[in-house]
Amino acid sequence: MPVANVVMFEFETSADLENWAEWYKRDGPFPNNEISLFVKTGETSAFGIASYPTEEDRVSGGKLRDALVKGDVPFKIKEIIPFGGPVLVEFIDGVLFPKRVK
Repeated sequence: MPVANVVMFEFETSADLENWAEWYKRDGPFPNNEISLFVKTGETSAFGIASYPTEEDRVSGGKLRDALVKGDVPFKIKEIIPFGGPVLVEFIDGVLFPKRVK
């Protein structure tokens, strides 16, 4: 069963949020990430959703994300609140994706 990280981001500035999105378009996604969404929810806030085939891949993606925040990057994140768990329903192009979700 696929699993996902659902992460709330609060950036220092709106430019930092845009810089993260540009960085991710260029340098993302993390290894074994199958589906990635990044949704701007406010001037400096966003939610990221990243699905992975296994729990091990999900945990690895979370560790990379956490290390990235502490690294030399062109954006500043004020706060990250991560959640993780199994994907119960997945539609792709309006069609239930049965081969992965049981």
